[in-house]
Amino acid sequence: MSEIVVAIDFSSCSVNATRTAVMIANAFDANITLVHVSKPGSDESVYPDTQDIHYQEAEKRLKEMVSDFRLLMKNEIRYRIRQGRVYTEIVNEAKYNDAILLIAGTHGISGFEEYFIGSNAYRLVSLSSCPMISIRTMFQKKEIKKILFPIDSSKDTRQKSNFAADMALKLNAEVRVLGVYDTGIKEIRKKVKNYSLQVFKFFEQKGINTSIDFAEGKKASGIILDYISIHDLDMVAMMSDKDSSTMIIGNEAQRVINHSPVPVLSIHPKETSGGSIVLSGSG
Repeated sequence: MSEIVVAIDFSSCSVNATRTAVMIANAFDANITLVHVSKPGSDESVYPDTQDIHYQEAEKRLKEMVSDFRLLMKNEIRYRIRQGRVYTEIVNEAKYNDAILLIAGTHGISGFEEYFIGSNAYRLVSLSSCPMISIRTMFQKKEIKKILFPIDSSKDTRQKSNFAADMALKLNAEVRVLGVYDTGIKEIRKKVKNYSLQVFKFFEQKGINTSIDFAEGKKASGIILDYISIHDLDMVAMMSDKDSSTMIIGNEAQRVINHSPVPVLSIHPKETSGGSIVLSGSG
């Protein structure tokens, strides 16, 4: 059975992320594993500087969360406590479970914050072997029914299509394809238009309620964030735009993750032979 991993630091943000995870898990007929990473002795820790006490308190809280959410789950919800670097251990747990999705809140208020807010948040996105959804505390919707699908001129921009289509079908959501014009160069704008029309037809062929729009501005992230603020959307699907030399995602993707009021689905680009493009994204 499919597995979804949720990062937990016991902040209101991670609890809110769990609510969204339950909704997605039920749609995907998946189990959930709540993962907390123990770092006793950290100055930011809310627990005493004793490993056993920290573990016991974390286990108690995780059991309470499992109890609270179990009745809402179609399948199983369980927990796991790991020790080490937060982003490393969460990514390892997702790999161990062969997770289809990693979900995490992006504005924790406890010891997890040092590792998740800031550059390490993006390292977690970069290192994840599966698609990841990052959720800010402000997102309180009980359903995801409108997914924004931005398209730029990069060769990888369409690779998120398959996973986004699967997400839309499972959630019975509509998709808004958005062609992003961040330059006046005709050749690039033509490429954006052609890519946008391709994915629009792809979603239509999948039987997904799809619309298409175009917007322009100086930076892709600004165009996307402005569009989200104007329209009543519930999620945005992004390529992670990862720099393979640093394992850190690009500035534009970082800005969307950091400022988006709706969940951000981040998917890594996949290598293709001979420079060819495939409409895929499930990794």
